[in-house]
Amino acid sequence: MITGDHRDTAEAIAARLGIIEAGNDAAVLTGAELDQMSTEEFDEKVENYSVYARVSPEHKVRIVKAWQKLGKVVAMTGDGVNDAPALKQADIGIGMGITGTEVSKGASDIVLADDNFATIVVAVQEGRKVFSNIQKAIQYLLAANLGEVLTLFIATLLAWDTMLPIHLLWINLVTDTFPAIALGMEPAESNLMNHKPRGRNSNFFSGGILSSVVYQGIFEAAMVLMVYATAIMWPVHSGYNAIHADALTMSFATLGLIQLFHAFNVKSVHQSIFKVGLFKNKAFNWAILASLVMMMVVILVPGLNDAFRVAHLDIHQWVIVLGASFAVIPFVELVKLVQRKIKKD
Repeated sequence: MITGDHRDTAEAIAARLGIIEAGNDAAVLTGAELDQMSTEEFDEKVENYSVYARVSPEHKVRIVKAWQKLGKVVAMTGDGVNDAPALKQADIGIGMGITGTEVSKGASDIVLADDNFATIVVAVQEGRKVFSNIQKAIQYLLAANLGEVLTLFIATLLAWDTMLPIHLLWINLVTDTFPAIALGMEPAESNLMNHKPRGRNSNFFSGGILSSVVYQGIFEAAMVLMVYATAIMWPVHSGYNAIHADALTMSFATLGLIQLFHAFNVKSVHQSIFKVGLFKNKAFNWAILASLVMMMVVILVPGLNDAFRVAHLDIHQWVIVLGASFAVIPFVELVKLVQRKIKKD
């Protein structure tokens, strides 16, 4: 809290707000005391102070700069002309729309229409939700595409014909489009505001996203290749053409379905999907259902399966496909559980 009021007044108000503990004089610094400190000394001690009293516009700018030197993203609120320099210096200047002067509004990045500080909290929560949802969509898309790339790469090395071009195009159209868009509409997670600030150097791959993409993509590719190998080694029908058609269809169905199942995993990067809620996002539910129908239509409907060069599968083959596809959920849940345990310890 930075104010021009007397030290005792500032300390009393800060204690009532819970910014400092009552009687904690060491956390209060006046402008006169700040003038006696060198820049280097203040930069080292800035984290010790939570309340500033009797400060000038120059002091406010100095305080903002000291926090920025520590790598912090600084937000500054103000409504007067003397707040303008600090509002301009801060990473996010927040002006008051009702009581604020035109000078302070012009120097601000954001203007509160209702002058309510609680609106800042709501805005931060919304920003975190948007960032988190973008991360989820990126994680889902990159893991799916890494799985496809690894599947084709390893299959090529083994001289396996696991997928046709039309299969990849259809999977990319069906499973990558609707679920990824719907993930951007996920509601905010309950513990979102408990997360630590991301920091200046963070990006969309921060917070374990990159490692999640890698291990999830590898797992998806492993499941598809395992299903294909199973169909080849333990064929249901006899004859090369029948065996190949079955194996091709099973790998196609597995790659499509495993991505749809995996979409549920990325509803939260670290939390269990059962804690986040499976069906809260109606747009996501409809997206998964639409993608599932489109996947099944090309396999089950006569004429379309000929166009996509896939065969009808029997119940045993569908059990293998569904089992391998669903396996991504308990696998990722287990990894998340281990990650939470490690982070907690």
